[in-house]
Amino acid sequence: MKASIITIGDEILIGQIVDTNSVSIARKLNSIGIIVAEKLSIGDSAEAITTTLSEAMAKHDVVIVTGGLGPTKDDITKFTLAKIFNCDMRYDEREAEHICQLLARRGIAFTELNRSQALLPECCTTLHNAHGTAPGMWFDTPKGGALVSLPGVPFEMEHLMDDIVIPRLKARYELHDIVHRTLITRGIPESILAERISAWEDALPDYLHLAYLPAPNIVRLRLSAYDIERESAEREIERQFDLLHNLIGDNIVGFEGATVEQLVHDILCERGLKLAVAESCTGGTIASRFTAIPGASQYFMAGVVSYSNESKCDLLGVRPEDIERYGAVSESVALQMAEGVRRVAKADYAIATTGIAGPAGGSAEKPVGTVWMAIATPSGSRAVMRNSGTDRSQIINRASAYAIEMLYEELRKGGK
Repeated sequence: MKASIITIGDEILIGQIVDTNSVSIARKLNSIGIIVAEKLSIGDSAEAITTTLSEAMAKHDVVIVTGGLGPTKDDITKFTLAKIFNCDMRYDEREAEHICQLLARRGIAFTELNRSQALLPECCTTLHNAHGTAPGMWFDTPKGGALVSLPGVPFEMEHLMDDIVIPRLKARYELHDIVHRTLITRGIPESILAERISAWEDALPDYLHLAYLPAPNIVRLRLSAYDIERESAEREIERQFDLLHNLIGDNIVGFEGATVEQLVHDILCERGLKLAVAESCTGGTIASRFTAIPGASQYFMAGVVSYSNESKCDLLGVRPEDIERYGAVSESVALQMAEGVRRVAKADYAIATTGIAGPAGGSAEKPVGTVWMAIATPSGSRAVMRNSGTDRSQIINRASAYAIEMLYEELRKGGK
C-alpha cells in the first residue's frame, strides 16, 4: 500500500514553523508496511485542499492530513472535507462534552468557537482526541482506501496515530512488511566508501535497496527490503552487514542512532578517564553532544566557551603575545586552549576548537571555514587544521564532528 501525507497551514509554507508531523507519520506508516509515496504542504485554501486531497485519493491508498482543525475562521479543513465527500455537518455531543471538560480543567471558558469543534462531517468516523479539543476524522475513499484528518498539534497527532489510526490501518488492510536497517560509518568520504564497497553493493539481492545518507564525517548505509517476510529480510540484512565488516570494519560506528561521541563516551566510562572541552567557534556544540548522553557525568569535567581573546587568556592561560603573533585562529592557540582546559579541569583528555565560522572575519590566509582543533592527552598534545565549509552552521557541525573524531582516534590508539 502507498500513502500520501499532506500538511495544511500557511505557517508551514512561509517557514514560520517546521513540519515535524510528516516525519513522524512517515515513520509510523513505514513501521507497519505502508510506503509513503509523497509528502506535500499546502496553504489554508479551500481550493488547494480540495485539489490536493482529491488527487492524492485518486493516486494512493491512504491519505493522512494534518492541520486546519482549530476553532478559528482560518481552520477550514473539516468543512472542505464535507464538501469533498458531499455530506452535511453534524454536532457530536460526546465530543462537545469532552471539549467542555478539558477546557474547564485548564480554566478556560467554553465558547461558541470551542463548541464549533464538535461540528463534524456526517460521513466521517470520529477519532476521539483525548489530549486536545480537535477530534480526528476517518473517511472511506471511493477506491476502498482511507483519508484520515488529524490535528496539527504534534503531541495530539502522535497520540491519535499511535492509539487509533495505526491499529485501525493494521486491522483493516493486509499489509506487507517493510524492513529498514541502517549502518553508521565514520572517517571515510561517501565517494571513497562507495568505491570500496562497490562489488558488495552489486552482489546484493534484488529485493534489498541500498541508500547512502551522508552527514558531517559520517555516512549512513541503509538497507531496505520490501514485500518479503520480515524474519528472512532481517537475516539477510544482518548477513550483508557482517560482510561489510570485512571491508570497512575500522570505519563502522554501529547501527541506527550510533554516534562517534557515544563510542567516546563508552571508552571513557570503561577506562575511568575524564574529559574537558574548550570551544571558541563551535560555541559549546561539542560539550552539548557529550552531555546529551545519559551518564556523561561520569567523565565530563567541564566545558568552556572561550569566545573572546580575553577569556582564552584569563580562563585557559593562552599567552596574549601568541594571539598577537599568530592570531586566535592558529595552531599555537588551539594547543594552549586544550592544554589549559585539561589543566584547569584536572581531566585526562581535552578537546579545543578555534576558527572562523563566518560569514565575516575571513581573509586570504584564513578564509571562512578555517578551524584549528587540538587534543591534549596524558602523553602530549597535537593540533590539526581543517576547512569546514562556507556556511556557518555547517562549519560548526563539521568542526565539532572532526574534533570528536580526533579524540576517538586518540583513544583507540591508547587502547592498543
